[in-house]
Amino acid sequence: MKNILWATLAITSFSQNAFAEKQTMIVFDASGSMWGQINGQAKISMAREAMSEISQQFTADDQVGLMVYGHRQKGDCQDIELVVPIGSDNANEIVNQVNRIKPKGKTPISRALQMATDALRITENTAEVVLITDGLETCDMNPCEVAAEAESLGIGFTAHVIGFDLTSEQAKQVSCVADITGGRYLPASDAASLNAALNAVLIEDEPQQMAPELPTATIDPPVATPAIGATFKVNWTGPAGDEDYIDVVNPGDERTYAELSYQWVKNGSSAQLKAPGEPGEYELRYIWQGPDNKRHILTRTTFEVVDSDVVLDAPAAVMAGENFIVDWRGPNEQGDYVDLVKEGNDRTYGELSYFYTKVGSPGTMTAPTAAGNYDIRYVLEAADGRQVLHRVSLEVKQPAANLSFEPTAEIGADFTVYWSGPDNKNGYVDLVKSGDTRTYGELSYFYLKDNPESGTLKAAIVPGTYDVRLIIENGKGQRSAIATQSIEILPVTTQLEAPASGTAGSRIDVSWQGPGRAGDYIDLVKQADTRTYGELSYFYTKDNPGQGSLTLPDQPGTYTIRYVIQGKTRGILTTRDIVVE
Repeated sequence: MKNILWATLAITSFSQNAFAEKQTMIVFDASGSMWGQINGQAKISMAREAMSEISQQFTADDQVGLMVYGHRQKGDCQDIELVVPIGSDNANEIVNQVNRIKPKGKTPISRALQMATDALRITENTAEVVLITDGLETCDMNPCEVAAEAESLGIGFTAHVIGFDLTSEQAKQVSCVADITGGRYLPASDAASLNAALNAVLIEDEPQQMAPELPTATIDPPVATPAIGATFKVNWTGPAGDEDYIDVVNPGDERTYAELSYQWVKNGSSAQLKAPGEPGEYELRYIWQGPDNKRHILTRTTFEVVDSDVVLDAPAAVMAGENFIVDWRGPNEQGDYVDLVKEGNDRTYGELSYFYTKVGSPGTMTAPTAAGNYDIRYVLEAADGRQVLHRVSLEVKQPAANLSFEPTAEIGADFTVYWSGPDNKNGYVDLVKSGDTRTYGELSYFYLKDNPESGTLKAAIVPGTYDVRLIIENGKGQRSAIATQSIEILPVTTQLEAPASGTAGSRIDVSWQGPGRAGDYIDLVKQADTRTYGELSYFYTKDNPGQGSLTLPDQPGTYTIRYVIQGKTRGILTTRDIVVE
């Protein structure tokens, strides 16, 4: 077996010494995003299957252990536990432990790498690391910096990265771990490609490849010298691979990560890039993704960035509905403002988002909910009318939004939803009936701004299929659902046990079985009364676990005992008649 490390479904391993038996520590990602689905199957299910397949290749003598993170509580970057100590004949126990895991926590990729390198530094041995991730770091650390630190220690740390269901932008942010340590980056988009990628890095010997022949490429420097923070266009020629890009770096930088700005070449024969915020000389480069899964610099050219009296420093690209910061410099006269309009719009009204410069720098804007090309402008309020003094381009991209949660929930139960998407100040996650396209009338919801990464919804009180949606809102109050995933709301066995009759004015005991949610209660009403108010007697299930008492009315007759569940509305789950004598 190869030495291995997973983080975000990660495996880490290292040997005690160069001649001893190899030891493998499996570090399994139980972050909430693993409830996300690919082709209707949860990623955690795919991971379990992959773990089962890998375990079949462990021999009884292999020294293997299991470490898990994110499995006990939300929001804790230190939630890492050794559940199976390293030892022989551990395969079955590891699979059993993995099958018990319910994802719920964060994704501390960097911390997992750090723990591996700390162990390696103690043993002073080399290791191969395989990082399989379905998302980005969520614990305010930088995996690129951790990898660079490990590489600087000279401990023979080589990391391979498998990007599980990652976008190109996400892959760019984690593949640096492989770039820095001399490893390989492999994408995986479903169960089959995940297994293939695992087999390639864990089982098969890495193919010995000749250095690829580099294709030709050219980059033309910008026609006009860009000002600091401005967006500018460059023309290029080259192989135009799906993972090729043009970037901006400091002169002489040979790294293929940590660039100052970049643009994928698949967007066309010209690229919109963002100038750095300091005047000076910089380089443009064409980066090619070769058949060896490594990045190569095909060509480079220098260009200059100059200072300016009017400056707009904003991202070159944002996600639809995202809140973003714009730094500015300008006259700051009374009435001046910075706005966002469709590309090429010269009107000084009808803006999609804006802020007055009197609020200071920086200001905040909200991107439109529709992807496309836009302009950010500095508008001067002059005595003879408004003038556009400066503009920079902004690309609004379709957001990569994801919802992750357990596929089922019981009626009335609270359940956690893990989300990723744009930072939209009025965005929210809601629960609606399956197929409901309205952006109102939701059964439960939480705001994104109040629940970073995850929040809680209350399940409907009627069993069936429902939709969980991520809704964003533009600056004009228009809402759009950018991610939808179904959930099955399951019934709960509910029973009432009570005497068939009782004396008027007496108290009776009622035994109950049911959801027992906050707000649920057992009540007594006139027979056939379907209202969920006006009860004659009641008790809350939370305060009376398993059994409570009701007072019978003074008037003889037939009455009904009911279990009432509390949701957005109340529902009657079961009833039992009683005769009052």
